[in-house]
Amino acid sequence: MKISTKLIAAVLAIGLLAGCAGPNKQVQQDNLFCAIAGGLAGGVAAGIAVDGGQAAVASALVGAGLALILCQNDDVAVADETAVAAVCTETPPAGALLDAKGCAFDTDGDGVVDGIDMCAGTPEGVAVDRVGCALDSDKDGVADYQDMCPSTLLGTIVDKTGCPIPGQNILSLSGVNFAFDKATLTDDAKGVLMAGVTAVRALDSVIEVRVEGHTDSRGSAEYNAKLSQQRAEAVVAYLVEQGVDANRLIPLGMGELHPVANNDTEAGRAANRRVDFVISH
Repeated sequence: MKISTKLIAAVLAIGLLAGCAGPNKQVQQDNLFCAIAGGLAGGVAAGIAVDGGQAAVASALVGAGLALILCQNDDVAVADETAVAAVCTETPPAGALLDAKGCAFDTDGDGVVDGIDMCAGTPEGVAVDRVGCALDSDKDGVADYQDMCPSTLLGTIVDKTGCPIPGQNILSLSGVNFAFDKATLTDDAKGVLMAGVTAVRALDSVIEVRVEGHTDSRGSAEYNAKLSQQRAEAVVAYLVEQGVDANRLIPLGMGELHPVANNDTEAGRAANRRVDFVISH
């Protein structure tokens, strides 16, 4: 059997076109082999059945076409689709800013994507909330990673380091009663002072607290100053008994100089007899 020159040229041309038509190198090679094989098979078959080069060429074209259909590389196509799908590891949430591939940006790498992140530019490694802002556990306006006093009592005014500004009164307790004309705490006073124990313990260990004792205006100013100092020291001693570090407490008698109510009434005098807990430094 003699295969015509036309048949060979047709098969080669078909193979070249088929090879160039593939989306990638693997598919191009597969198309080339399939087209040549199909073209040869079709051309040879026609050459046997019909004595003529034109019939062989036509059959080669048909064989090559059928071969391309039957030899499509499904595995490569599936692999390509998988590669595209794997570009974004997660489905972008609504509102996210997307890149050219349709994936969400996370410029500062905090786990909250751009477009949702309300605090873009968070330093690396900083814990954030669901909107991408650094955590502020004590709600003082200073983020935890910058807060030198992370346990500040709610409502306390702080400086840029998150520590209370000196001079703030964090707690004022009335009803801290003593034995008449003495610095001996009553049992009721000890119960009231437990609020002071809790308040000081809640503060960070770097904070010192002035325990200020105040009196009403009965008696001389000099006498009241001395008595208030003794009573402030008695309060500090009780706090230390309850486990508060003595080095953080400064007893200070204020006498009758800072009333908060009118000393002309019994109710006013009772209010003035108090213990204040004030941030020292």
